[in-house]
Amino acid sequence: MTAAELKDQAWWERYFTVGGDWERNGGRAQTRIFAEHFVRRSGLPRDRAFTLLDAGCALGDALAVFARAFPKARLYGIDFSGTAIARAGAELGPTVTLHRGDLDAIEGRYDAVYCSNTLEHFADFDARARRLLQHADRLFVMVPHDERRDGRRLRPDRTEHHQHTFERDSFDFLVREGLARSVTTRVFACPGAWGWSPVQHAAQFARNIGRALRGRPRVAPPRQILYAIESAALR
Repeated sequence: MTAAELKDQAWWERYFTVGGDWERNGGRAQTRIFAEHFVRRSGLPRDRAFTLLDAGCALGDALAVFARAFPKARLYGIDFSGTAIARAGAELGPTVTLHRGDLDAIEGRYDAVYCSNTLEHFADFDARARRLLQHADRLFVMVPHDERRDGRRLRPDRTEHHQHTFERDSFDFLVREGLARSVTTRVFACPGAWGWSPVQHAAQFARNIGRALRGRPRVAPPRQILYAIESAALR
């Protein structure tokens, strides 16, 4: 159980209302940034039909990006918040199929499942990943990379929102368990996300040069990691 999970359904519905905390905290813009990075790095075909589920789609901003990038794809979204799903449906219209439910409510199978900046909120992220992979030929997970709290790796703490520090090997257990054929990773800077503007990223890069010349460790701006997990049951 995490701080996010401790909040009741009413809290989540308020969170996604027009002008609510999701929008005030830049959630919509960040969702689009993450989706655009995914499009560039996923390797999914832009000229062929396939099915793509956004697991934890919020207000559907990633799905809007995918509709433009993958015009032949059949797009689906699921989210815990009924308010989020209703607003996403009103904006996206019939081009996307939306469902209300948590990650355990996913049914069917998709060519690709995209889960962005969600699994870091779960103490049992590994169980959630196993569940998602049951519904995907290819599971794409995006989370913060090498995130620290007071310089230390994250550990499950019910008072915090983020529960784990993710490294390149964090999902290799799926291969060891025979559930995945392979796991590949891409780590990248994400200017505009997590409160770091492109200018701040550039300024930190310059400061790190000075730190290196003085023999001091660099301070990395927040980065993301994208896992591309190929199911062992790939059709």
